[in-house]
Amino acid sequence: MNDKIYSACAYLRLSREDEDKRGGLDESNSIKSQRMMIENFVRGLSDVELVKEVCDDGYTGTDYERPAFQEMIAMVERGEIDCIIVKDLSRLGRESIGAGNYIQNYFPKKNVRFIAINDHYDSLTANSSDKYMIVPVKNFVNESYCRDISIKSRSNQQAKRMNGEYIGAFVCYGYRKDEQDKNKIVPDEEATKVVQDIFAWKLMGLSANSIALKLNERETLSPAEYKKASGARYKTSFQRNLEAKWTPKAILRILSNEIYIGVLEQGKREKVSYKVKKTIEKPKSAWVRVEHNHTPIIAEADFKAVQELLKRDTRAEKAMKEPKLYAGLVFCGDCGRGMVSRKVTYKDTVNEYYICSGYNRGRECTRHSIKVDVLNEIVLGEVKKYVKQLTDTKKLLAILDEKQIHFEEALNRDKEIARLREKEQEYSAMKTSLYADLQEKLITQEQFNRYREIYSNKLSEIAQAIKVQEATVKSIYENGIVAGQWLDEFRENMEIEKLDRMLLISLIDKILVYEGKIVEIVFKYRNEMAKAVDLIKGELEAKAGTTNADAEPVGGTNALLKEVS
Repeated sequence: MNDKIYSACAYLRLSREDEDKRGGLDESNSIKSQRMMIENFVRGLSDVELVKEVCDDGYTGTDYERPAFQEMIAMVERGEIDCIIVKDLSRLGRESIGAGNYIQNYFPKKNVRFIAINDHYDSLTANSSDKYMIVPVKNFVNESYCRDISIKSRSNQQAKRMNGEYIGAFVCYGYRKDEQDKNKIVPDEEATKVVQDIFAWKLMGLSANSIALKLNERETLSPAEYKKASGARYKTSFQRNLEAKWTPKAILRILSNEIYIGVLEQGKREKVSYKVKKTIEKPKSAWVRVEHNHTPIIAEADFKAVQELLKRDTRAEKAMKEPKLYAGLVFCGDCGRGMVSRKVTYKDTVNEYYICSGYNRGRECTRHSIKVDVLNEIVLGEVKKYVKQLTDTKKLLAILDEKQIHFEEALNRDKEIARLREKEQEYSAMKTSLYADLQEKLITQEQFNRYREIYSNKLSEIAQAIKVQEATVKSIYENGIVAGQWLDEFRENMEIEKLDRMLLISLIDKILVYEGKIVEIVFKYRNEMAKAVDLIKGELEAKAGTTNADAEPVGGTNALLKEVS
């Protein structure tokens, strides 16, 4: 008679793959259910004493580096337990090679009795058929289940991404998850103000380093610290110190992130396989990008202006707290390099001027020197002249208001595209399921062929419809006069008396300085102005009943046409 009493450990595991289709827990696999089953089972055994219980809650069965599982293996190595009990084989693991190695090699080698209750497996009484045929087959089935769940999960996540649903664990700084819908993001009032300040400072000419210093000086919590203060268990690979501070890199990440203009980009990384945790970065062309997805907190025109500034060298002097008026806007007209400012003090008088940075660094270019006072006078005069050309008549502005195309039509088209993509996903899923239905003999080969043709035709029709809608949206933006932003800029600056940073950023693309103090100003909205001039000229000529191309019905229209051509 065997009088040995086994010291047993109950191993419990629950993971995301054990959630049912409704999103709740599968009660049959819950931790509570597993515990009760094992305790009741042990009560019926005279040779087993339950001395320990370990639990991995929220860990996948394809990875054996689970903390509780490793704790149990350590107890085996120390000789503290010689029996392991699980509810079924899938609790031990869903990866067939790993599970088979533990059951057929490791446990026997360590003289550990292994019991899987629902699979009616006990290594103490199992015969060769149980050990080498039934158990491997069940492990294979468990792995297949995990693989199927992984495929379905990926498909579901991709569908959510395509639909503009946010599926990340943590939301980008400036936003938070909607309390009513975890897949929707909304502006976070406190963080939004900080993001808007960052963009405003950049438009004013401050460098990323200056902005970071400014935020740290006023003790504004960095994104990582803000998330922690909000109660999130957040870790980042960017943090190097115990308390995360604002850094120039963090500022640049915010300034270049399109999420702030309502664009959601997801699916940037993917797992190598369902068995491996490692992720790899996907090419940008494979990302899922959804425009007009959520409430923007930065105006698109401001975002575009910032992107242009980021391409240029707008670094302020280290000691500077405020930016220079022309930071990132003044360039040498000959070599194209940025101009740098210099100050000369003579008899208590400070003169500031710009010179070519190529000359300043000893490269082959001349000084192109110009005093700031002279530059101010030239720029102010040209800006006044430029604005007046398009705003000198109420009639011209009224025509523009009538002809401008707002974003509503484009947005409606975008909604239709989203609806079509949803239908496309539905038919694609139905087409894919046909293969499984055929294998399971739920449909005949004839039915399979017929339905496959129907679904293929539907998918082709939808793809063509999407193509047409996208072409229409593109046409709206390229050929229409979406005048709202740029026309407002002109209206706001009709009465200009003094230059300021925001005025220059709003109206000027760049300023080119040539030798002899010759200045060329490249204004923004040149294409829009050209369209407006052509449209207005044609409109007025049609009303006047003339086709005279040289007629000038509104003051300055032909001059303006020459100016922008």
